[in-house]
Amino acid sequence: WSSSAGWFDYDRDGLLDLFVCNYVRWSRDIDLAQDFRLVGIGRAFGPPFAFEGTFPRLYRNLGNGTFVDVSESAGIQIRNPATNVPMAKSLGLSLVDLDRDGWLDVVVANDTVQNFVFHNQRDGTFAEIGAISGVAFDQAGNARGAMGIDAAFFRNDDTLGVAIGNFSNEMTALYVSSGSSLQFTDEAIATGLGPPSRLDLKFGVLFADLDLDGRQDLVTANGHLEEEIHQVQASQHYAQAPHVFWNCGPAASSEFVLLKDESLGPDFVKPLVGRGIAMSDIDADGDLDLVLTASRSAPRLLRNDQQTGHHWLQVRLDDPNHRPVLGALVEVTAGQQTQRQCVMPARGYLSQSDSTLTFGLGAATAVDTVRITWPDGETQELIPDQVDTRLVVSRPRQQ
Repeated sequence: WSSSAGWFDYDRDGLLDLFVCNYVRWSRDIDLAQDFRLVGIGRAFGPPFAFEGTFPRLYRNLGNGTFVDVSESAGIQIRNPATNVPMAKSLGLSLVDLDRDGWLDVVVANDTVQNFVFHNQRDGTFAEIGAISGVAFDQAGNARGAMGIDAAFFRNDDTLGVAIGNFSNEMTALYVSSGSSLQFTDEAIATGLGPPSRLDLKFGVLFADLDLDGRQDLVTANGHLEEEIHQVQASQHYAQAPHVFWNCGPAASSEFVLLKDESLGPDFVKPLVGRGIAMSDIDADGDLDLVLTASRSAPRLLRNDQQTGHHWLQVRLDDPNHRPVLGALVEVTAGQQTQRQCVMPARGYLSQSDSTLTFGLGAATAVDTVRITWPDGETQELIPDQVDTRLVVSRPRQQ
């Protein structure tokens, strides 16, 4: 079945194409034949080892109201070399320009098989480089139970981080590269993110500057698969509290710190069977509010009532010629700090967030420049005349 999906213009023809992740080849008969059981519980959800993978799909927009499946010719159908069956068991994707060449690449989070990195070859095809880029496995060379995924310039320089939420007793991964390099290193332990994240089962992951200090924090939605898991694993629970890892900056002794319950409030830390996360400023007060989806219960809408007094700038892009804005890079400079964010709503796990970008400015009371690199490579610069406002930027009309 299908899982996460995202729109992006992979061939830069001005039309939005669709990438769809698919999980496993499932049927009632295959499921019953597996008959996975947990002692003391009975029949249960088992790992997907017994199920064959399925290919993700790439649908190219023809511009006439129709799409064509180009998955095979684009090079995204990866097979297990030993069995020749589809390898992918995909749950999340990140659409991001990994090497800063102006063409969007695709990172796919796979459950119990290697993660994929589809490097855009700029000719309508992709090369799968997950293993050689360092993103496919953990540091011991093992595949993990990957779920949600997100990417951000979390150090406010050219360092790109790709965070992947993994199964219980597996740390959240933080694959890091610098500049145009396609070589990533998992810095989850070094940054302080990994050890506190190990116990929970992480589905949604999302970078968001929740306190508007100018640094991207990381939110995870957590929850198990088995209602009675506590009976066989005392450390595990079906409902689990979501987490916020506060970004302290690269100069701190621990770059990410798990916030305590009292910092977040009782509504946030109440356990739920968490799955997806999305963000938007629902009350127009400048900070980012969250929606958490849950299995077998209603979503949770969490209003952010932070009282830091930090300033902010929101940027929303518009193109009067109806060219795509997804994939545009926005850089906001205030003083000595430049923040970079990409307009890409498809983030996390089975989720789409607001395409308006929120930049926390901390104590800064002015923004020096806003620089926009549109998806086709054209650039535009402007100087906002105030902060604590939403800036709607229209691309110059094409003659």
